[in-house]
Amino acid sequence: MRVGLIGFGGLGILVAKELAADEAIQFVGVAAREKQRERVHGVLGKVPLVDSADALLALKPELIVECASHAAFRQYAEPVVSAGIDLIAVSVGTLADAEYRERVLATARRGGATLEIPAGAIGAIDVIAAARHAGLTRVVYVTRKSPKAWKGTPAETMIDLASVIAPELFYDESAEHAAKLFTEKANVTATLALAGIGFQATRVQFWVDPAVTQSVHHVEAEGACGTLTIDMGNNVAPADGRTSLQTAMSIVQAVRNRVAVLRI
Repeated sequence: MRVGLIGFGGLGILVAKELAADEAIQFVGVAAREKQRERVHGVLGKVPLVDSADALLALKPELIVECASHAAFRQYAEPVVSAGIDLIAVSVGTLADAEYRERVLATARRGGATLEIPAGAIGAIDVIAAARHAGLTRVVYVTRKSPKAWKGTPAETMIDLASVIAPELFYDESAEHAAKLFTEKANVTATLALAGIGFQATRVQFWVDPAVTQSVHHVEAEGACGTLTIDMGNNVAPADGRTSLQTAMSIVQAVRNRVAVLRI
């Protein structure tokens, strides 16, 4: 399968390294910054480096994987699915914008393509997506991160991170609000909302906790099928100390499922 990759930061590198050894997968090009050329070639060999959707599509990929940012999603998503190429994307917080979401999905329908969202940093997405068919009444997502992990986000305007000495809830809103406000930090809230009861009904709570050393995720759901509670403590990749290893492996699994005889 011919694969195009968007983004070659910490996440893209992890995905590329893991998939590069698969004989069934051939990377035909990477959309990334020019300064990343040496890094791309070091992992994938002399694959073309491009900076536009047209250039990436010209390489005739059968599947494109986005591991970059909200801005990259907006740049590439519509041209890719319009061309009839399936897209696996992680920067799905962009889809909290209802008008934009419907436009992307309508474009995919016209192009005969699919937009696939991997589970990313959280689990139980398959359970949530299945249970919604019978009816879900409640979905809540809670995350706990250290003060350091919240730096550089809107959390800094909501709480004095430097003075936190005990766990503190500083944000309790809808998934729509969270995905729009926290952008790159809240893609999982969008994934959960799309899998379950929507952006307005899905509740999101953010905590700052000086005792945690991982990104801690907690999901609760209730409905006709029963109840679900899941807790995860995710590690970052040793290579950069920032990228969620679980997120990277969820993308790898989604790509490998495309060529697998047994799909789980």
